Amino acid sequence: MSHAAPPPLLPDEVFPGNSELATRMRGHDWAATPLGPVDTWPQSLQTMVGVVLSSPIPMILLWGDALVQLYNDAYRDVMGTKHPGGLGQPNFECWPEVWDFTGPIYQGVMERGETFTFTDQALLLSRYGVPDLGYFTLTYTPVRDGQRGVRGILVTVLETTDRVQALATLEAQNAELATQNTDLLARTRALEGIAELFRDLALESDRDSLIRRAQTMVLSLLPPGYAAFWEIQGPRWHATVQVGDVGNPALQVAIDAGLPVGETYTLDTPYETREPLFQDVYPQGLDTAPDVVSHVNAVATLPVIVNGVVIGVFNVPLFHERRWSDGDRAALVTTVRSLGLVIEGSQGVAELAEERRKLRVANEDLEAFSYSVSHDLRTPIRHILGFVDLLRRSLGAGITAKTARHLDVIHQAGHRMDDLIEALLALSQVSRQPLQRNDVNLADVVAQVQDELQPDLAGREVLWEVAPLPTVTGDEGTLRQVMMNLLSNAVKYSRLQGTAVIRVWAEDRPQEWAIFVHDNGVGFDETYADKLFGVFKRLHRADEFEGTGVGLANVRRIIQRHGGEVMASSRPGDGATLGFTLPKSF
Repeated sequence: MSHAAPPPLLPDEVFPGNSELATRMRGHDWAATPLGPVDTWPQSLQTMVGVVLSSPIPMILLWGDALVQLYNDAYRDVMGTKHPGGLGQPNFECWPEVWDFTGPIYQGVMERGETFTFTDQALLLSRYGVPDLGYFTLTYTPVRDGQRGVRGILVTVLETTDRVQALATLEAQNAELATQNTDLLARTRALEGIAELFRDLALESDRDSLIRRAQTMVLSLLPPGYAAFWEIQGPRWHATVQVGDVGNPALQVAIDAGLPVGETYTLDTPYETREPLFQDVYPQGLDTAPDVVSHVNAVATLPVIVNGVVIGVFNVPLFHERRWSDGDRAALVTTVRSLGLVIEGSQGVAELAEERRKLRVANEDLEAFSYSVSHDLRTPIRHILGFVDLLRRSLGAGITAKTARHLDVIHQAGHRMDDLIEALLALSQVSRQPLQRNDVNLADVVAQVQDELQPDLAGREVLWEVAPLPTVTGDEGTLRQVMMNLLSNAVKYSRLQGTAVIRVWAEDRPQEWAIFVHDNGVGFDETYADKLFGVFKRLHRADEFEGTGVGLANVRRIIQRHGGEVMASSRPGDGATLGFTLPKSF
């Protein structure tokens, strides 16, 4: 039985949204370009145009043999005065001044399907009528069209000119470093939280449960507060899904009673504009009586859009002062936008497959951004440490005790930041590296790790109790990272004991292996066991036990990629048991 071909998409469907470029694309005469009329475009081109237009990251899509340009609003600054004339123009005609650089790259992508990444690439552009030198972090990714192979190139562009030039002075380095590091940490934590959220959402189809999971994840990334999902029911706003204590019984009474539509600015505005509203300083009394919200200081409210319709608003009030950083905004926008897509996907199996693809692309972009920024941060850190050493040597014997202390603080903080960046790079690489499936003898892996830990055991008495361990199926390199993290943790947290006892054993279960590591160290409060494997989650002070708070997050990512789970149990003073499972058929 044959099926009728789907009707061609209208311009509003191919070019969604109200951005400048979406509007220009709908009015463009595409029939006069090598792409031809919109209704003849392949599905892959139509889909990628939607991805580009919805992205907050500067993107340009090059399509066909002529590499015709389609880009988003965020890319306009890259275009300069070449915009808007560059829309629909072949790339060579628009950027002849850099063709010696881009031409071979395009050939590699289109002919061989290669992917290219460049960090702080210097390019001499003529985007304002005269040549100007800029620096850019670029990725070039092939876009395939079914059996026809590679038909286009997706280019993401982050201009880093200002940051590169700022490295000229130590003061500028410090300011840029602080800003980028804050953004990086927020985006990395968001990446971790979003990955965990969508792993759980795939198993959930109830809309309110999906919203509650998203609220819980967002609150785990932010200072104390609560989250509420508001919907219009008749003439009032009602909070149909709420997570967290609102901090004042009178406020809860007001929430339960509902708020009037048209008189509640914080809820009405995102609903009507379809845009997020971030209030760094919440005007107490704006939506309710001032006394019931005197403890609320910052609020973020975002529309939840499903199938093009705002179904409600996602509201996050915080009890402490908060300037919503770019990282905060990106995390919340990505989470809420993705929540809407997942709710859409839960309405049909066919739709779900497509939305998962979109979510995967969004997460890969965020992860690639985190990895790129981590690389960008290493150079200024090393410059700072180098200048500190030069300053110390130039002062020589004339250095004062106070100046020496200040330089020591900078030096220690720089090394701490370098350790954090190294840990972040490792965390990003865990998800980027392909897993090699082989038989892995865990007994051999544990023995190798024990040998590597010998320098840390000098002057200590450590009793190892290693039971027979199985041969499992998995990636030997990453499983070795898991055992190194778990055993080094056991060594570290048991160092206050006269004799440290570290036990390693396995349980043979019907469908999986369970591996455990126990130590007789300081242990932890099981109330916080769910935070133990999160990024930058530490249950002990840094002055008690060193560390970056990333090692166990790596363990969880690796085990989840193997199809297993992580676990932890303990009581303060009674040691800790950390473990993981691995399916027998991976």
